[in-house]
Amino acid sequence: MMKSRDLSTAVIFPAILADFLAIMALFTVFPILVERFSEPTGMNALILSLGFLIFCVAVYWLRRLIPVPGGKDEWLPRGWRTVLAVFFALTMSLAIAWQLGFFESGPVVDTRELGEGGSAVYFVFAPGAWLGFALIYVLVLAFTVTPRIEAANSRRGVGAFLSLLAINGMFLLLESQAYNLFAGRSFFWLPVAFVWFLGLFLPPHLLYITRTSEQASPSAYLLLGTFLVVVAIGTMRIFIG
Repeated sequence: MMKSRDLSTAVIFPAILADFLAIMALFTVFPILVERFSEPTGMNALILSLGFLIFCVAVYWLRRLIPVPGGKDEWLPRGWRTVLAVFFALTMSLAIAWQLGFFESGPVVDTRELGEGGSAVYFVFAPGAWLGFALIYVLVLAFTVTPRIEAANSRRGVGAFLSLLAINGMFLLLESQAYNLFAGRSFFWLPVAFVWFLGLFLPPHLLYITRTSEQASPSAYLLLGTFLVVVAIGTMRIFIG
């Protein structure tokens, strides 16, 4: 059985390292992604989609963690988890639609040339397909998952690090997308963007914290604090550069 000090280190180190790398990426990789996402392309939509699938796998892995003594199995009821998952899915589908040029081409599409069938495909079935794809996250976050990964598992720390790194990577992708939409706008949007990103990425981080830490413990506050720092820096990068 792992000692409490060893368990605390195994919990904190992967998260701190993943957040530290995220902060580094905000000053190194972020400008490259901003330039990449500046022009909508199908390749960018594919990158977002692949990042989203990896993100879903990461969150699913975290849900398979067996809570430590004093931790929680589910940090929110299923109804609230469903709402948060749908919120993420809507955001994801809008990001994909933007990269596919839907919002740019939609207002200028001639529905007379498309015809009734073409218009239905373009304005109904295509957006529905993007949303349906993004709703995979509801299955991952809201549905029941049986925890099977024990605290004493030697690979738990590595899996936690890779999962949190993937989640932070998805944050970086969507933040780069947001930069091309909100950069140069009024600072009124800064708190809005901050809360928006919290709604997207706080759930998986709270999932990790509540599964691996005792409630109201120093490690729980530390992990929450480092995550908030990552989101704050990322949001400021959008508006301040």
